[in-house]
Amino acid sequence: MLFGLDGVEIGLIIVILCLFGGILSGFPVAFAIGGAAVISFGIIAALDSAGILVAQAIDTGSAAYDALLAQGIHPDAISHFRYPDLPTVTTALFPQGWETAMDRNISFIVNRMNERVFAGQSIETLLAVLMFVLMGITLERSKIANDLLTTMARVFGPMPGGLAVSVVVVGAFLAASTGIVGATVVTMGLLSLPTMLRNKYSPELATGVIAASGTLGQIIPPSIIIVLLGTLAGDIYATAQETRAQLAGCPDALTYLGQAAVVSVGTLFQAAILPGVLLALLYAAYAFGYALLNPDKAPPVIDAGARGRRKGSALTWFLAAPAGVIGLALLLEATGIAGSQDVGVSRYTSTAESASLRTNVSDQCKASMIELHGQSKWDK
Repeated sequence: MLFGLDGVEIGLIIVILCLFGGILSGFPVAFAIGGAAVISFGIIAALDSAGILVAQAIDTGSAAYDALLAQGIHPDAISHFRYPDLPTVTTALFPQGWETAMDRNISFIVNRMNERVFAGQSIETLLAVLMFVLMGITLERSKIANDLLTTMARVFGPMPGGLAVSVVVVGAFLAASTGIVGATVVTMGLLSLPTMLRNKYSPELATGVIAASGTLGQIIPPSIIIVLLGTLAGDIYATAQETRAQLAGCPDALTYLGQAAVVSVGTLFQAAILPGVLLALLYAAYAFGYALLNPDKAPPVIDAGARGRRKGSALTWFLAAPAGVIGLALLLEATGIAGSQDVGVSRYTSTAESASLRTNVSDQCKASMIELHGQSKWDK
């Protein structure tokens, strides 16, 4: 062992150093990551061939290992991290040679390309990416984003840091509309940066708010990143649950969990709504607080075209109009013109309650399911 570290640990250190050096080299990130992988694999393979890197594997012929198997523990569940006291033997980092390891890695990459690139058009979820790109182009060509930013600037402009707050609000809307980070940042930069600098906003605040609000496209649903992550996370989660069921002695994940092991994109969207909205509110609150503490770096802006308008126009549009709509809706409901909003069910059909768990399983799977779900649910 080199420096008292296992060969796997040293290999991870080599990968991190190569990746760090590749990113700092100035090459594009995609080429830096790929080059770091090739270089780190070459270094590890050379050290393994020279016998410098060795790994500590569990001795499968020891009595302690046989005792664990006798207790009904699955061989895949026995690892050095779970049972550190098991006897170990020294083996090469690549037991079958670096040539076999490289062949397996190339086969894995080709299979992933076949599933994700060439067969990608057969995955219906990925069609949302094309729709998001089309929506972003529509917003750009139709000048809707420009009109939205102008309107928000008139609403929030008179308050300290109002332009920065309006940029955050528009960035949140564009993020939810397009789901693209780059398009949002570029659009906000072209539309709002000259205006903010012209109104004596500090360059640090102007560029920071634009960059921060542009990244909301990653988390506020719908998001392209979440769509791509959902398709990948769903496969990984399903595979992990199948492995978990096998270790528990059950035939499949549906039997063990009592439900299908899936992670849908819709579930990820629901989980990301609240963090995305809170993040946008925190950005807006920071811009407003920064303007209160530094009024000379984020002064209020009064729209010159709005000075000649009637003073009650703002009250009419922002207070009277919503109040009128709500009053009209209540009037229509009271007179019976609008449909009733009662959600009560007048009648229903009773159905027999069925079991939620499969009980025709082995004794080991039964014990694992009772441990997971509880005895009462198993009896039910």
